[in-house]
Amino acid sequence: MGSLMVSLRNAAGAMSAFEKAMGIVQSNVANASTAGYARQRVEFQSQRFQPEMGLSGGVSWSGTLDSRDTFAEANVRRRVTEQGAADEMATQLERIEPLFDISSDSGLAGALTKMTEAFSALTVSPNDNAARQTAIDRASQVAESFNSIAGGLTDASHTVDRSLKAQVDSINSTVTQIVEINREFRADARAVDDPGLQAKMASLQEQLSDSGDFTILTAEDGSATIFLGGQALLAAGGTQYKLQVDTSGGQARLLDSTGQDVTRAISGGRVSSLLELRNTIIPEHQAEMDRLAQSVADTVNTILGGGVDSTGQPPTQELFSYDTTAGAAHTLRTNPLQPGDLALADSAAPGGNAVALQLAGLSQAKSIDGLTFTEFYGNRAAVLGRQLQGAQDGVETKSQLVAQARQLRDSIQKVDLNEEAVLILQYQRGYQAAAQLVQTLNEMTEIAIGLLR
Repeated sequence: MGSLMVSLRNAAGAMSAFEKAMGIVQSNVANASTAGYARQRVEFQSQRFQPEMGLSGGVSWSGTLDSRDTFAEANVRRRVTEQGAADEMATQLERIEPLFDISSDSGLAGALTKMTEAFSALTVSPNDNAARQTAIDRASQVAESFNSIAGGLTDASHTVDRSLKAQVDSINSTVTQIVEINREFRADARAVDDPGLQAKMASLQEQLSDSGDFTILTAEDGSATIFLGGQALLAAGGTQYKLQVDTSGGQARLLDSTGQDVTRAISGGRVSSLLELRNTIIPEHQAEMDRLAQSVADTVNTILGGGVDSTGQPPTQELFSYDTTAGAAHTLRTNPLQPGDLALADSAAPGGNAVALQLAGLSQAKSIDGLTFTEFYGNRAAVLGRQLQGAQDGVETKSQLVAQARQLRDSIQKVDLNEEAVLILQYQRGYQAAAQLVQTLNEMTEIAIGLLR
């Protein structure tokens, strides 16, 4: 009678274990597409088989195993960080590239060409007021082209500032959610085994990695400690330390919760690219355009300054003016000259075209860094083009690496519906077999009780 009761108890325990196992499979299937979810597996424990001691063996529920792989998760986050940096760089540079139009009939290149052509026309008819006015108009177009590029670069810098602030806000928001999960883990030791919370934590950490390179340490209680670049603390247990961004000065700065500059701590992700654009790439292009604008203005003004106007007098004002403090490209303009004010003749030959010939020669003159004005501008456009192409190539490469990293992670921990279908059949048959055994044991018990009566 005792053996029957032991067997009945073991069979009932097996039914309970298989029932829980089927529940885990159902959970896996339901969360197959849930971001960050890792496949759960049942852990059975064999019972001791010692009939002489009333131990008839069997199987019991021992818990679940999480298939989450720490290395695979970290690898995905690292690749996402690299992809985020490349994608942000490409996105921002794509907005800047149209500013550097290298067409011969539009943009700054076209304006410089038309100005020198207008000067060339004056070599034939230096005293033609219509031709003189055309030259002044062409010079004004050069100034406007410089203004347009400088204004576009300034707008691009402001766009980067807004994107940088948005990224920092996103980081703080994501860390806030991670800290909330940390508190749940610390408040209830059982929460760390909740696959739903673990999935949410993993998804948030991957989302965070898109913005920058973060070092994430997981404690035994499941809570995450987060450092920016391995240095600036952002989260520890239930406490958050918010990042700040300061774009008020010449350089954008990333600040920790105490106001300390941690800009150098970050070396990856979207924030890193935005800081590089704001502090290095855009200022470099702006500085080179200022240098070109100043060189064009100074060269033309110097040549005209050595001549005489239509009345045989030295010029009273220069053709171009600019403010170096505010930026030559941004402030370049033509002064209000009349056609007769252009000093196109040499003082020794009033009414001639000596100065006009010098101005016409600017199209071939190596006036800046051993290059013509249009060559210098073309080189700057080429630098930007190479930067953009490198970023775009990086996006393609990094995207492939992210896909490979996720594929590796999925092969370890993603739910396979075919595998789950096989398991559910196995558990169902195990449950049915245990149920049949319970029914048989129950009938035998009733017979035994009837015999005792």
